[in-house]
Amino acid sequence: MATKTDTSQSTDADGTIDGLIQRFDRHLGNDMSIRKAATVYGLLFAYYIFLLVPIVWLMLSSFLTTSGLYSGELIPSIDEYTIANYERVLGDGLFQQYFLNSVIVAAATTLLTLVVAIPAAYSVSRFEYPGRDYVIIGLISSQMLPLVLVLLPLFTIMFRLNLVDSLMGLVIGHTVGALPFAVWLLKGFFDGIPEALDDAAMMDGCNRIQIMYKIIVPLSIPGIAVSAFYAFIASWNDYLFVSILSQSSGTRTLPMGLQLFQTANQVDWGAVTAAAVVTMIPVLLLFAFVQSWLVEGLSNTGTKGS
Repeated sequence: MATKTDTSQSTDADGTIDGLIQRFDRHLGNDMSIRKAATVYGLLFAYYIFLLVPIVWLMLSSFLTTSGLYSGELIPSIDEYTIANYERVLGDGLFQQYFLNSVIVAAATTLLTLVVAIPAAYSVSRFEYPGRDYVIIGLISSQMLPLVLVLLPLFTIMFRLNLVDSLMGLVIGHTVGALPFAVWLLKGFFDGIPEALDDAAMMDGCNRIQIMYKIIVPLSIPGIAVSAFYAFIASWNDYLFVSILSQSSGTRTLPMGLQLFQTANQVDWGAVTAAAVVTMIPVLLLFAFVQSWLVEGLSNTGTKGS
């Protein structure tokens, strides 16, 4: 044993490639050799390049003039860069209205989804009642159906309630789409919280509503953050519901705002790319703000689901 240790130390000391590989292997642990680590990190690097190249290209194109966009060069000369595209987009009154509508609809959808999903998830997580299993199966199976199937009945209901072409109608429509996944996700998270905490709180005089909002919710912040982020993204990026339920510029949102810069015969690609970047920025900022909760919530949910 002592001989092996001495040999390893002497190999490390000579600074050869084999010695460096052995040092990395010991650093990575028994389950990961340097060759396996190189393969894993190489695949991850290729995966992130695949994801980031379109975003980088979009951001680069948003600063190019029309001649720069059609030059065919991968990186045009510095003279082809401009901020005129952003001035044109941010100065457009309709685009500003669409941006405000998106913020209102996405925020209200997120809030309404959580207000409904938290008690619903707590119910299917803690109570046994006839049909409970069918409720859970219905939540999961609803995510397998295309949203286009609910468009006609949803439009009919909204029309009868006089909610077509209103922001409230869009909020309800987006909540209908986001709610099943939010309930299913939160249920998995609530299942991981010991029911002994509920029993102890009831012995202290708390009712079910107090238990839910004083104990379950504070312990489930990462899972709630994941559900809120999902609801916000689903509403912010939705085009299908908006194209059906919105009838005027007063209720349209940003995904439809990209059409402002194209006509039947021409597309202003500079303005379209700048509008796409402006549309993307709030989502990136929100992700940066909640990313730690998202990682914890997704990992905990996956562990409990298994």
